[in-house]
Amino acid sequence: MANSVTIYLTSASSAAGNFTIYCQSADPGNEVALNVSSASLAAGYCVDTVCDFYTVKSNTSDCQNQVVVYPGGAPPTPTPGPVTPTPTPGTLPALNNGWRIQAGTTTVGGYAFYGIHRGTLFGCPSTIGYGTGVTPTSTTVNLPGTNCYWTSIFGANIDKGYGIAGIGNASSYALTHFALDTSTGTLTAGIINVSGVSNPGTVTLSGTIVGDNGTSGTWSCNFTPGTTYVDNNGAGTSYTPESLGTLSISGLTITNGVTYNINT
Repeated sequence: MANSVTIYLTSASSAAGNFTIYCQSADPGNEVALNVSSASLAAGYCVDTVCDFYTVKSNTSDCQNQVVVYPGGAPPTPTPGPVTPTPTPGTLPALNNGWRIQAGTTTVGGYAFYGIHRGTLFGCPSTIGYGTGVTPTSTTVNLPGTNCYWTSIFGANIDKGYGIAGIGNASSYALTHFALDTSTGTLTAGIINVSGVSNPGTVTLSGTIVGDNGTSGTWSCNFTPGTTYVDNNGAGTSYTPESLGTLSISGLTITNGVTYNINT
């Protein structure tokens, strides 16, 4: 018979009695056959309603078991797809060129700063430095001269501070800052010579930046010689220790507490 399905009962207990056949679930209104005998099911019972599957349920009150029948056999059990490993927090690729820092934060004038800033800081000694170098770039390089720095540009004592020495092709430079200023939305960076002599001059550096929180992006900065200071509270020697620049980062936002590989 076209558009029909034959259901066979392969076994039943003596208490099974007659059966009701349902289209899919055994809910009222889904019945396609009532009071079908065990003998009829054993011989093969033909139903004219074609369903994805049928539920066959005993009508006997002391035998309410039910079975699900799939025409053509039960569908195959789906095979789970490959499991994508979850990144382990706190891990970063090996750093070969550049710096590894843990971003910190500070608040100045009601505005937050994020990243690292350890060289040429307001106040002497300063209390606003933030961020730190992380192995393999935890070596610090002091800026030249004797504290405190002075310049009429800022009209305040400046803590000369230090930079974080880089490795690989950045081993000539120590990073004094790499930070976001939320008061202006700008990013700035500074470098000094690891030798502690003069400044690196005009330098363009760029590369990728990867965080241990799973973020990644690219960065670039054009550095030029920065501010000139007089050490020993303005009574000493003039130094122009840093090269500074406006930093561009694409793909991530510097976040407090995240450790970053700044690759060059």
